[in-house]
Amino acid sequence: MFKLSLKPLALFPILVLGWGAQPLLAQALPDGASGVAADQNCGLTLSGKVMDHDTRAPLVGATVYIPQLNLATGADEYGNYHFHNLCQGTYTLQVTYVGYEKEENTYKVTSSATRDLQLHSDQHLLRAVEVTGARLKEQAQSAETLSGRQLAETRGLSLAASLQGLAGVSSLQTGPTIAKPVIHGMHSNRVLLLNNGVRQEGQQWGSEHAPEIDPFVATEMKVIKGAAGVRYGADALGGVVIVEPRALPDSAAALAGELNLLGTTNNRQGAVSGTVEGSTPGLPLLRWRLQGTLKKAGNASAPDYYLQNTGFNERNFSAALGYQQKNYGAELFYSQFNTRLGILSASHIGNITDINNAIERGRPFGADTVQFTYAINRPYQDIRHDLLKAKAYLNTGTAGKLSFTYGWQNDLRDEYDVHNAESGHPAMHLAISTHTTEALWEHKPIANLTGSVGVNTIYQDNTWKYSDFIPFFTSFNPGVFVLEKWRKDRLQLEGGLRYDYKHVQVKELVENQDVVTHTYDYNNVSGSVGAMYDIGYHLTLGLSAASAWRAPGVNELFSDGVHHASGTYEIGDPNLVTEKAYNFEASAEYFASPRLSGQLSVYNNYIDNYIYQAPTQTITLSVNGAFPTFKYKQVGATFRGFDLSLQYKLLEQLTLDSKTAIVRARNTSTGEWLVGIPADRYDNSLRYTFGHNSKRTSNSYLAIGGQYVAEQTRYPTKADQDYALPPDAYFLLHAEAGTTLHLGKQPLEIGITGNNLLNTSYRDYLNRFRYYADDLGRMLLFRVRVPLAFSKS
Repeated sequence: MFKLSLKPLALFPILVLGWGAQPLLAQALPDGASGVAADQNCGLTLSGKVMDHDTRAPLVGATVYIPQLNLATGADEYGNYHFHNLCQGTYTLQVTYVGYEKEENTYKVTSSATRDLQLHSDQHLLRAVEVTGARLKEQAQSAETLSGRQLAETRGLSLAASLQGLAGVSSLQTGPTIAKPVIHGMHSNRVLLLNNGVRQEGQQWGSEHAPEIDPFVATEMKVIKGAAGVRYGADALGGVVIVEPRALPDSAAALAGELNLLGTTNNRQGAVSGTVEGSTPGLPLLRWRLQGTLKKAGNASAPDYYLQNTGFNERNFSAALGYQQKNYGAELFYSQFNTRLGILSASHIGNITDINNAIERGRPFGADTVQFTYAINRPYQDIRHDLLKAKAYLNTGTAGKLSFTYGWQNDLRDEYDVHNAESGHPAMHLAISTHTTEALWEHKPIANLTGSVGVNTIYQDNTWKYSDFIPFFTSFNPGVFVLEKWRKDRLQLEGGLRYDYKHVQVKELVENQDVVTHTYDYNNVSGSVGAMYDIGYHLTLGLSAASAWRAPGVNELFSDGVHHASGTYEIGDPNLVTEKAYNFEASAEYFASPRLSGQLSVYNNYIDNYIYQAPTQTITLSVNGAFPTFKYKQVGATFRGFDLSLQYKLLEQLTLDSKTAIVRARNTSTGEWLVGIPADRYDNSLRYTFGHNSKRTSNSYLAIGGQYVAEQTRYPTKADQDYALPPDAYFLLHAEAGTTLHLGKQPLEIGITGNNLLNTSYRDYLNRFRYYADDLGRMLLFRVRVPLAFSKS
């Protein structure tokens, strides 16, 4: 790890604030006599990290023993150990770990202190080590997680693009800059996002409103596929995306961090993201983290031309503070997300003739004259999203654990069209503030039964300026739920029940002068049952059934006007009623085999009164231009399909990774297919991992693969006909390579990812701008990650 002396360390911004220096100084304990001192203070903590002497890698599970006290502890997943409530005195720390020489160090403890312990590998003892263990699935419903190396390889991409590597997850795009996740064919208000334990609430109803989340915050992204409303919210009809940051550092952790640098070729994006974290001097149980990201990109490019006005700027930061005792604790988190996104100029067209020509032309008008630039002109979006989270918990002894979480979010969205530039203000300004609370009690196991009971609330207040595309509204949504799991031997049974009530008050401006108030009240019960059975050592089978419901959004009820960012004219319907979903799923997971592992899930999701945007086959001409027109409709719908992911080790170091996702969505009211459903996707790749690690390099790999997306042949032909036929099938070649360089004691992770290496011209059916332009051409993404650990030299 990177090692700094105190002098350069003093230049670090955190130390300017006077936070980081003190834990280092605390290590400089005075020499003195041995033996327990007479002046006892039994509230002292001795902690630190157990590491490999050469690589500084944490030694998870290492044993640290104090013979004077007959006390022992094990290093946690980060290599941290700690002893609490020690008295002043001199203690010997004996450290043992398989494959390493036993070490003994003696320290005099007069105050709480941090002591890192470094072990030397035992060349005579260390041979091959095989680690085996049991795997425990959390729920019967299928879920996939993006973490570790897989997550690192997506750094620099948007949240939705990062998740596309998971089977069953695709993205709904609005040009090259805006994307949101699609799970089993559903997106927007049907896919709930949890950001650091708080449900993300912005203007997520819009197909061109990307989640306001910085992927650099996450160390793990989990996708629960299918209706998961009981635990996370009744409106999670399509699934849940859980974005989790790394836990705050252990009290034993020294000042540490990481630096990420990225660059791409296609849009000449540059990005830098840094994190620094540690514990507080004199109060080791108080931990903190600061993180920030800057991104800047210019015009993206299709294989044959630049896509005008598709750059973006992004500035994000977050701060976290936590205090954790054995029986209670609290944490505070704040993040701010700022972005300016250019909207493809070709999507804003002056008249009906031009728009018909644009769809038929095959390439944007004047595309040959467009050059690369970082400039962002009208139309564009300007978004700021603030999130504040406060959480506290209390271990209630044998009763369990009680926690309370409060979240506040403020989302400001300005959308600038190509007209009225002289006014200086946006065409539409939306501001929505959201307050969420959750009280959760998780009880201790009772005769193989574990579970939780919770109450949560959501309050929202939405206002607008310049355009009443979405009217003023307030909503209040309390809910209560209970979840229980029973597990014995190989069988797990689970069930949950939830009740929600939602009150919405809308103030609609009629004919620009009269305000009409509408009130809506919704309530319903949702539930889930599931079973999971471990067959032998390698196979787990799961069955689940869940119901969920969703009240229509205010945009679906009252929108009427030009949606500038998507370049469409949208019309709501105030008579829409509640959607109800009934989801059934069977899954099989094969794991722990030396060669083969994989997961298959088959699902059927029926939605009564499914709400969607239907093309009206008319083009609306307004003072802002001519736009394809969509109207919200409600029908019965079924979503069926399966996800399959397999990993097969062809050779010891060569692995085949295969993913398939199939969705079939029918409009049961008309007997036709639904519009806007992902086409069949197949993604296969070969990964070669270099088994030999040298002193200079480790964890080296090469991968090559391709994604084939079939032509969507299942689309409506009678009603709801789209403005253009689904595009042709396409194949994209991709490749990756990476390694960890060891520059002295400093590791440096580098990688390169190539997308669309054959520079194939294609259009994706889920890209809202496929009417006007091709998708992205070849793109190389370079990334460097520098883990940092600061310690006194």
